[in-house]
Amino acid sequence: MKAMIRWLDRNLEAMLGGTLLAGIVFLITTQVVMRYVFGNALSWSEELTLWSFIWFIWLGISYAFKERKHVKVTFFPDLLPKKFGNGLEVVIDVMIVIFLLMMTYQSYKLISLPYVLTQQSVVLNMPIPVLYASAPIGSLLSVFRIVQHHVKKFSGHPTPVEA
Repeated sequence: MKAMIRWLDRNLEAMLGGTLLAGIVFLITTQVVMRYVFGNALSWSEELTLWSFIWFIWLGISYAFKERKHVKVTFFPDLLPKKFGNGLEVVIDVMIVIFLLMMTYQSYKLISLPYVLTQQSVVLNMPIPVLYASAPIGSLLSVFRIVQHHVKKFSGHPTPVEA
């Protein structure tokens, strides 16, 4: 069980993101072939591609936090002594966590609205809350990855930036 949790910790976003990206490429390729070779477009592939892309983006945000690969301005932290630069990183990450938690709360409120709970997608007839759930799930996973980074950093474990 511990090995499975460790594997998920290391590979969850990469595995799901890779699967979604492969699915997106497959769906777009299939749609192009169907439209231009067979002259008959698929009615559902565009909507499924959109749904996959939205989930891919939210998982990618979390993966970037896990790997500490988000684009950031380092001019000011680089001017500061290392101790103050590390403090600034913590302050910035706390602000990001607050934003992501607000995003989670507001997304949950949106999903909980009665008219959203009853909506279905036009072509696939899938529940719209499944699409909207990507925001709070991606936000919470990002919060987890940010907190995980700082726990590892302050406990002396190597982080992706140091490894």
